[in-house]
Amino acid sequence: MFNPPPADLSDREPLFHVASTTEFWYRSHRVGNSPIHFGKGQTHRWDSPDGGFGVLYLGGDEYSAFMESIGRGALKMRFIPSSQLKATALAKIRFKEPLRFIDMVSSGGLTRLGTESSLASGAGYKSSQRWSRALREHPSKPDGIYYRSRHDPARTACALFDHCAHSVVVAEALGSWADQPPLLGEILDHYAFGTDL
Repeated sequence: MFNPPPADLSDREPLFHVASTTEFWYRSHRVGNSPIHFGKGQTHRWDSPDGGFGVLYLGGDEYSAFMESIGRGALKMRFIPSSQLKATALAKIRFKEPLRFIDMVSSGGLTRLGTESSLASGAGYKSSQRWSRALREHPSKPDGIYYRSRHDPARTACALFDHCAHSVVVAEALGSWADQPPLLGEILDHYAFGTDL
């Protein structure tokens, strides 16, 4: 069992990443579904441990969105079928107002919380979900968690809590991954993935 949130977490001062209204985030999602979905399924890293709140996952760029969704399942075979690329879409997301994320990326961010990088990369989901609930309830009232992508730590992602749902808008629906050959080609080359597209 990974270390639980410390008893004095509410007294600690976390670092914050403030996301502006001019920057874009990216969401990889199933074609036909809305890109804005605050899941309560207790199946992902920062989900509520009891389904008490919803979480929307966004990539800091297209590469992060790809690896957090499609790429993570192709690590062993190094191959992504065209059917999956056609069934998964990409959307560009922005916020109507600046949002504040608990910063697990910048130097000192994890230490202030009393944890380490494996919380966002290797700890079991039961542990990270427990942390998610504790951070959501922090007196600083964060809007979500800003962390490094597990499968590409050079990239960042965020988990947004559902009390901010009114602040999230789709800036542009980009179509399926198969509909954007230049971007897809760059990403597949970068990660050395193959496809039959």
